[in-house]
Amino acid sequence: MILVFGGTTEGNKVANLLQGKEMPFVYSTKTNIPFEENKIASYRNGALDEKELEEYLLKNKIHTIINASHPFAEILHNTIAEVAEELQIPVIRFGRKLLSKTIHPSVIYVDSYENALEQFEEKSTLLALTGVQSIKRLKPWWKNNLSYFRILDRSESLAIARESNFPEEQLILGLPSSNLEKEIEIIQQKKTTLILTKETGNSGFLNTKIEAALKTDSKIIIITQPKTPAYFKQVFNETELHHLLIKIQPLELLTKNSGLWG
Repeated sequence: MILVFGGTTEGNKVANLLQGKEMPFVYSTKTNIPFEENKIASYRNGALDEKELEEYLLKNKIHTIINASHPFAEILHNTIAEVAEELQIPVIRFGRKLLSKTIHPSVIYVDSYENALEQFEEKSTLLALTGVQSIKRLKPWWKNNLSYFRILDRSESLAIARESNFPEEQLILGLPSSNLEKEIEIIQQKKTTLILTKETGNSGFLNTKIEAALKTDSKIIIITQPKTPAYFKQVFNETELHHLLIKIQPLELLTKNSGLWG
């Protein structure tokens, strides 16, 4: 059985590939999301610590892990790496190819939230495109400076924002977009001069965010992606993933499932 950590665009691609090749798998996400189960695909949700993950892998006879979770899910990545290496279960990281860095005085790359905060300028209005989990981490700033956070329009995200007592009128509900005009409109409406985002690659429309910042004379700070654990074998598209799966699958599974080769 293959265990897929998803909940992302990449996770959906992995699920579609495995179903097309008739390779049984479990799709795992931290929060409960709609997922259609069938004879090939089953579903689970909920965070797993190292002990829980080890027990799950052994109980369900997992022979391969595909980690297609969010690039900034560092706790999950490290948990998978520790347990999988101990059990010698191969891990394929289906990742996002990074874009070339933009060289411009208003585009600043940092490696942590702490370093990002050091780049914030007093009396700036912040537009944070870093997700609802970053509200708590940036509380020292938004308690004293006008800030807006774009988060997913779902009850779980709103609940997290409320737990931090963040003003609901300063939430922007929605997804990132490749629509440059829409991104510029948000910046202009909220009169923000400082943008914080993550190095998400094409999936997060990073180039659009950078262009919108530059066209509105805003400063944009980008938190770079954490390093992928050395134990993971990394691929960036379905073709690479399929070829690697063929190489690492147990022989008995390859002979049972000729669809792997199609």
